[in-house]
Amino acid sequence: MALAVVTYTETMIYVKGGMQMTKCLCSQTRRRIWRNRCLICLLFLGITCGFLECGRNVYSAQHLISGNMIRVYDLDTDTVMSLDVEVYLTGVVAAEMPASFELDALKAQAVAARTFALKRMNVPNSNVKALHSDAQISTSPTTCQAWISDDEQRERWGKDYTKWHQKIIQAVTETAGEVLCYDGVLIDPVYHASCGGGATESAEYVWGNAKPYLVSVPCNHPADQHSGVTMAISQAELMEKLDLQSNAVNVIAEERTPSNRLKAMVVGENIIRGGELRDVLGLKSTLIDWRIVGNQMIVTTNGYGHGVGMCQNGANYYAQLGYNYQQILQHYYRGAVVQKQ
Repeated sequence: MALAVVTYTETMIYVKGGMQMTKCLCSQTRRRIWRNRCLICLLFLGITCGFLECGRNVYSAQHLISGNMIRVYDLDTDTVMSLDVEVYLTGVVAAEMPASFELDALKAQAVAARTFALKRMNVPNSNVKALHSDAQISTSPTTCQAWISDDEQRERWGKDYTKWHQKIIQAVTETAGEVLCYDGVLIDPVYHASCGGGATESAEYVWGNAKPYLVSVPCNHPADQHSGVTMAISQAELMEKLDLQSNAVNVIAEERTPSNRLKAMVVGENIIRGGELRDVLGLKSTLIDWRIVGNQMIVTTNGYGHGVGMCQNGANYYAQLGYNYQQILQHYYRGAVVQKQ
């Protein structure tokens, strides 16, 4: 005897002995049918949305290929690497800024790093040429930009590698080709880890030459890991490090920059620049407070780096407040504009 289900309704229609018959479905059966239908719909929607979400945000190395190559001297391997600029930038952003920072902070870092790289490609740097005549830039964080390889990123991030690597690629890809210019010319987009909160520094007080886009700007990010770092040194040891003939620190006067960084101090008959004191003592910044206690000098610093240009911790703070990367860059590099190269 054949039994053929024709459709689902409140009843089941079937064929018996060549005659169409109707049978009412019990409430339990109807609930089972509707439950199965709902599960199928939800599964379909979930899979569809999942594909859409993945398609929207997943980036790979192929998104980075620009065809613009840069020759990078790697200090660790003593070799010159020829890298696509955009691929090179992923290693810079990964090295220079925590991947856990807000995406717009990472984008600001990508634009600044790209500007730095392209400017060095156009204007050879003597420090780089001294390392290798064929290089355009190096992985030195003091004279150029820090850079880490993909293997180093894997080692640094461990199980979080995929998440953070994707985020870095996204920051570079979504700002592809964008640079900072002032009056149509690539700027020197210097940056530092932390200004210490309050304000950044003007270039003229660090390197002696003023630039209109590298002036002191407000930066009110909260205290961070570079705030209130204190060290003590005996007066005799300090005078020896400063190459001064005395066992006591006799500070006659001091001069501060408008951002309250130590510009200079008069010790006896000698003028000690704030940058010199920072270098001699290995301090994190020139945002220095000091006091004499007994035979020691107690020095407290806030911030990390020269303090000029973009403050990276400040960039993350402003991104948390809702600033986009272009607003962040225009805040720190006054008068500069973001444009496609």
